[in-house]
Amino acid sequence: MSSSQELSNEDIQKMSSQFQQLQYQADALSQQLDVVGASIAESDKAINTIAGFEGVEDGHEILIPIGMGTNIMANLSKPDTVIMEIGAGISTEKNLDNAKKSLETRKEELTKFHQTTQNNLNQIVTKMQEIESVVTTAVKTQQADQIAPQTNQGPMQGL
Repeated sequence: MSSSQELSNEDIQKMSSQFQQLQYQADALSQQLDVVGASIAESDKAINTIAGFEGVEDGHEILIPIGMGTNIMANLSKPDTVIMEIGAGISTEKNLDNAKKSLETRKEELTKFHQTTQNNLNQIVTKMQEIESVVTTAVKTQQADQIAPQTNQGPMQGL
């Protein structure tokens, strides 16, 4: 970096603030990616479970997990019907095929959102790396400029 392009302390401070803001955004996007990833996994689980019920007859006995490794034994009365939440606390009955299609559509939307969010995170990380590189170079240049005059004033000067 030439001396005309050197960053002032104020510029370095501004870039450091920008870096910190980008770090906050990156953290938020990472958390969002975790939540969306969990939703995608949950979608897969629901799709696979529905696929497992295809062809099951009324009265089929199943175990229903209720948490902490605990299950309840139950008999299916309508194994060809799924009750799905459609939003705002409202649920509807769907047959297995329609429920599976709805879940696959949701999964596709979540996957697209996940990819968009991942791309945004990648852009932020790239910008952070650029800022870090510029600031590191500027700080090293400033340190070198401060050390250079000191080395020119040794005890032998003036002899």
